[in-house]
Amino acid sequence: MLRLKIIPLLFGIASLAQAQQVTLATPSLMQFTDPPYGVAFRYPAKWTFSVNSSFYATTSITSTNNPARGVVFVKASEGFNPYPNTNFDGAEFVYANRKSSSTAQCSASLHGNGEKILAAKTIGSINYVHAQASDAGMCHQTQEDLYATYRNQTCYLFDLAVHTICPGVKDNSRALTTTELAQLQSTLEKILSSVEISDLKKN
Repeated sequence: MLRLKIIPLLFGIASLAQAQQVTLATPSLMQFTDPPYGVAFRYPAKWTFSVNSSFYATTSITSTNNPARGVVFVKASEGFNPYPNTNFDGAEFVYANRKSSSTAQCSASLHGNGEKILAAKTIGSINYVHAQASDAGMCHQTQEDLYATYRNQTCYLFDLAVHTICPGVKDNSRALTTTELAQLQSTLEKILSSVEISDLKKN
């Protein structure tokens, strides 16, 4: 089933972004690569790849002028639901980038929309500016951990988002527990920890 979803999708995105590739890395992990920008990461094979978010709330790091380069997600309404009978709506890992001239300009990408700036983090060998954001409306809630790093005259942005709906909207549903939320965040953080950004040759 997973292969049937991925193969047509790859044909569909070829005209949009000649670069992005999704391949099977191990029986349980997929590999995403974006060679022109030197980005690679791995994500669970049961998750779905897209170039667009499919949730009610839009992510903080994307816009019409700055679309995502890659989105991997799990959604409760699309087959695989790790937390049935809860208010879990989905989780997504969003990667985007934009041209930038400095670390300071890149860091500023996480300011200005109510984000809470946290202490910087080094994950793997990559130094990130870290922020958190949240959104709510029409009984949908989103919690985001946002990460930005500067390299190759580019600001690389990553959004780790958990989406929920109001408990009880679905029959016999309950709120996710603190432990379940921590498990989701851990899965998203594992994807982030797999991120590699190569130094690109200057023209």
